[in-house]
Amino acid sequence: MGGQGGDVGKDWSFENSIECPVGRDFAWQFWTDVSNWKLDSDVESVELNGPFAEGSEGVTVTRSSGRIGWRLTEVRPGELAVVEIPLPGGVGRFHWSFDDLGAHTRITQRVTLTTEQTSLIDAVAPALQEGIPGGMRRLAESMTKAAGSISI
Repeated sequence: MGGQGGDVGKDWSFENSIECPVGRDFAWQFWTDVSNWKLDSDVESVELNGPFAEGSEGVTVTRSSGRIGWRLTEVRPGELAVVEIPLPGGVGRFHWSFDDLGAHTRITQRVTLTTEQTSLIDAVAPALQEGIPGGMRRLAESMTKAAGSISI
């Protein structure tokens, strides 16, 4: 799993999708309210400084990793957003897409880590690959519950 002959750099990516029984507009509005990103006990807070738009920056505070700064590098309302986190010698990109399936939405998260420090990828990638599917399930459950509590 580690690099041969020292850290020479590498990329790692992982993708996970989940279908949620809510419309895409609702899914997008729910997800872009970053207070809804607090999906497990490790996340203490999530803040966005400005609108949910390209160039805005935010901070997630977790019990395990502390303060994590991030920036929105691409936003297409209702369709996709890319969250970038600086890494030592590289960057982590969290690409979220929202596909309209009528009464349902397919939400896909693709994570790409690019760094010169292969040891960082070796340390972080397994936890991401293990944790992302459960986090996305909790997101879909939260969306479904929120949609069910809206009175029309």
